[in-house]
Amino acid sequence: MERLDLDLSRPPPLPGTVEECHRVIEALWRALGEFQQIQARVEELEEQLALGSDNSSQPPSQDSPKKRAERKGKRPTGRKKGAQVGHPGHERALVPAEAVDEVRHYFPHGRCECGGSVAVRGFRPHQVFDLPEIRYRVVEHRVYEGRCGWCGEKHQGRLPDEVPRGQMGPGLVAWIGLMTGRYHLSLREVEALLEEQWGLKFSLGAISQSQIPLQAWLGPVYNQIGEAVRKALIAHADETRHYRGRSIYWLWALTTDQMAYFLTHYSRGKGAAGELLGDFQGILVTDRHGAYNDHPQDSHQYCWAHLIRNLERIAGRKGQAGEDGERLLRAARLTVHYGKLWQQSHYPSDRYRRRLERLKALFRRELEQAAQRHGDNKTGRSCRKLLDDFPRFWTFLDHPGVPMTNNTAERALRPYVIWRKTSFFSQSHRGDCFRPMILSLVETCKRLKIGVYQTLRTICAQGMAEGEVTFRLPLPEPQPLPVASPAG
Repeated sequence: MERLDLDLSRPPPLPGTVEECHRVIEALWRALGEFQQIQARVEELEEQLALGSDNSSQPPSQDSPKKRAERKGKRPTGRKKGAQVGHPGHERALVPAEAVDEVRHYFPHGRCECGGSVAVRGFRPHQVFDLPEIRYRVVEHRVYEGRCGWCGEKHQGRLPDEVPRGQMGPGLVAWIGLMTGRYHLSLREVEALLEEQWGLKFSLGAISQSQIPLQAWLGPVYNQIGEAVRKALIAHADETRHYRGRSIYWLWALTTDQMAYFLTHYSRGKGAAGELLGDFQGILVTDRHGAYNDHPQDSHQYCWAHLIRNLERIAGRKGQAGEDGERLLRAARLTVHYGKLWQQSHYPSDRYRRRLERLKALFRRELEQAAQRHGDNKTGRSCRKLLDDFPRFWTFLDHPGVPMTNNTAERALRPYVIWRKTSFFSQSHRGDCFRPMILSLVETCKRLKIGVYQTLRTICAQGMAEGEVTFRLPLPEPQPLPVASPAG
């Protein structure tokens, strides 16, 4: 490319001929084109530097220190730290007398200093909670053998069916499953905790092998959760990375308020989403990942929190794109605000619904104008994509009871993400299968507010004694959605 060598310390000499004028003009146009390309690249890099959890799908843990400070920054209230005046106190309730393990009595002196006798009229209970010194319990099963005194035939006793054939009983196997699946400990940490707390020494391989029968015993309950969640009227779906060694797989989640079903898959595409959803025919709430778009549009709700993050990114751009993004962002936030008010009123309010219908029309009009104004640049393409997805943002208006965000699925995945950060994670196909099973049980028990360890122990005891697990979780039956009054 021809460049102009100009001395900026003094005005350039005027071209003497028409040809020189054309040459200078062409060089200036080329320089202007270069400048525009550089400017676009600078804006793109600035936008990437400004990305965070508030305007993209980036997790909060990957935010820059500046972003974290902005996220955590709060206006000072002027109040002192700690409980405020008038705050109701919280005290531990006394354990009933029949549940107390030991009672110790402390009486006053029988005679007062004045010489009179002291009559006991009552007592003030003071309960102290402590942990007992614990150790493991060993049961030795002696299997005897003998010979017939006449024919010499050898005879041998047999272990009962309920006695485990390995060295780990149901309580220990359930405890290992609890430590990994509920508290996200790595196998090495489980090995250390077993020795520290219980004085038990098992090798890393033995602890890992204990998951093989547990995985088989979890199968019936895992399938029960999967079948039940696919019959729900409303379900949330999401996915996150799953690592097997250096390979990237994906953990998929299909959840409701009371159930959580997980699945590992090598793909993040529509095939994996179809395997997760199965025959699900209810209303699906997701982010804008295209793998879910085979689900019918009229029963598919996109997450408004994800939409707001996308609009935050547009609003952060310079010039007209930023102004259009700000208007779209205000409309989206108003929609979420009135949507929540409408839901809190249990859907009888025509006023809130009419406002939502007006916001819907306004939002579409702003998108159409922005798409036309920005043409084929990235802001225009983003707005056209939002117009293509537009019906999926408003399913909650046609089906009251449908949440506007996908928080239910994201909360279900969060324990898994923490577990992924604190362990080497899966190293085999067996690990890929075990993790969604144990996570499905743990997260479902948490939602049903039933004990995870006792459930695991029951499953392990049945599996060891009977070879078949008949235990099933008390999963709820689907409930009908509330009906909204039509807009007046």
